[in-house]
Amino acid sequence: MAVLCDGKSFYFFQFLNQRRANGSPQVFLGEFADGHMDIELTPSNDPQTFYRQIRNTCESLYYVFLSGYQSGLEAYWNLSVERGKAEGKGRDSTPGWHKAKVQAKKALKEAMSAWDLCHEGKLTESKESAERAAQFLAER
Repeated sequence: MAVLCDGKSFYFFQFLNQRRANGSPQVFLGEFADGHMDIELTPSNDPQTFYRQIRNTCESLYYVFLSGYQSGLEAYWNLSVERGKAEGKGRDSTPGWHKAKVQAKKALKEAMSAWDLCHEGKLTESKESAERAAQFLAER
């Protein structure tokens, strides 16, 4: 996971859990709706406008880090499965990695839903979705 920021917008990159023939890892650009996320911190006399701008930036970074967390769990699960195959038997840790991976994916989906609901003005539904996302992470 890498986050690049020029002070006005940021981009993020993720490693794929695959390697090319030469052994180097693959990297891809993470996706926002328009490919990057603008950091809108324009001077304003309205504190609510400033807080809304900060919130959007923080929620975007939350999404980035939650995506990285989910990708990391996916990599650990794949590693556990591969080691189990190499050893010729299942590993005790594999089911736990699988559960964590599934819960993180559900949390990411709920967090994205909360973002969408918030931007549609459905604040109560957004809060409920965000709470479900946190619950999925706690259950992992």
